[in-house]
Amino acid sequence: MTDDTADAVFPTETVLSDGSVYRVVPVDTGVRAIRAWAEHPWPMSPAQALALRDRLGWTSSPTDEEMFTTDHGIGEKDAWFIAVEAGEDTRTVVSFRMSLTSRIPKDVMDEAVPIAERAFDAYVEALTAVYGQGTRGKRKQHASVTWTLPSDASVRIGTVGWVIGADVDSPASNEAARGEAQYFDEIADENDPAR
Repeated sequence: MTDDTADAVFPTETVLSDGSVYRVVPVDTGVRAIRAWAEHPWPMSPAQALALRDRLGWTSSPTDEEMFTTDHGIGEKDAWFIAVEAGEDTRTVVSFRMSLTSRIPKDVMDEAVPIAERAFDAYVEALTAVYGQGTRGKRKQHASVTWTLPSDASVRIGTVGWVIGADVDSPASNEAARGEAQYFDEIADENDPAR
């Protein structure tokens, strides 16, 4: 999908009734960035994440090098990664997050919701073309689709109202989440009075 096609599906920049501008990252641009992070070899060190930031032409925050301002036209810190201690004085990146829409005042949020819905659908379509069918989230006020890659990294795109975000979780993060879910399932089974 080209940026021109995406603009036909949803506008990437809309002036709202209060004069504020609602921006949505074009699908090609967003998907290219999501793929760069998701398809990077895992595990990823913070140094590798910063090298990827540089390769993408993004800028770190002066106060936190793990927070970035992308070149996506949103004009704010709109991406970041989270690294955790991995033992032996080493750190590893466990997740990457990126905003695909700009912030806007609350009193004009409703104007942006239809644009966000169309943009979300366009992102889901583009990521499905790359990664195949994803798994849809089940919450009422929140739409999301998650894809698990062969590396066991995952890509999730989600929207709440006018906000769209993309998350990439490392294979280690996904393994930990599965272990935690299994633990809580076992606790629930043990505490089930019907057993």
